[in-house]
Amino acid sequence: MQPFIVIRNYRDDDELKCQELVRDYIMSFVKRSFYCFCFREITLQFIVITWAILFIFIGVPLQFCAMTIPGCIFFLFSGTYFSFYAKAVELMRTKPSQSLVAECYEPFIFRLKPREATYQIFLDESPYEQSYLNKFRKKIIATVSVKKHNSLYKAAWMYRFAMAPDYPFQRIAEPMVNLVSKKCVANGCISLECTISEWQEEERDFYDNMGFITRQIYHKQVIGSSLTVMKTLLTYDLHANERSEHSKLETIK
Repeated sequence: MQPFIVIRNYRDDDELKCQELVRDYIMSFVKRSFYCFCFREITLQFIVITWAILFIFIGVPLQFCAMTIPGCIFFLFSGTYFSFYAKAVELMRTKPSQSLVAECYEPFIFRLKPREATYQIFLDESPYEQSYLNKFRKKIIATVSVKKHNSLYKAAWMYRFAMAPDYPFQRIAEPMVNLVSKKCVANGCISLECTISEWQEEERDFYDNMGFITRQIYHKQVIGSSLTVMKTLLTYDLHANERSEHSKLETIK
């Protein structure tokens, strides 16, 4: 039996599973961002200042000051972890207005890894009967939400985009973004906006291939102006995408 994925509208009973998915997706970037922060200048400054305080003001011998390095590293990891956890909780509590989910159907005995398997993708609902669907275990592996932009006219804001780490991102995200774009065009929107962080390399490549354009690069403060995260604001021209699809259809005809 071949596994398959159904991309459908969000239902109220999906909320708990979507919250867990959003939490796991956000927390999957903790280790990568921690390694990135370890090589920032602020980390070395923090270690040096700690040494200076212990040696000059408290009188701790210099050789014992080296023992503060693991403590500084632990403090950095704790701060990174709880920052991501706070962001995950914020997104978990955000109620989606319009949302899609990708529900994966896999056989109960399935030995392949998700990135090694080939999935059929269906929109809205599967073409199979319920008796056949009962032979699969199902779980939500991706979710995305969209709402009207707060400051841009006729623009939509894509948020709460999360996917299970073991599944192929581009294979599943592309039909979801295409369906979101069609819904935004139907609602009268002319552009789709979203943001990504500096450690989301796979997502950045996906958005570039989809036709998203960088509109702004800025630094979001984590701890004052010393510790910041680079964020990229991306925009997608929905009308240009619609024209390209029409031109493709004309070429086929």
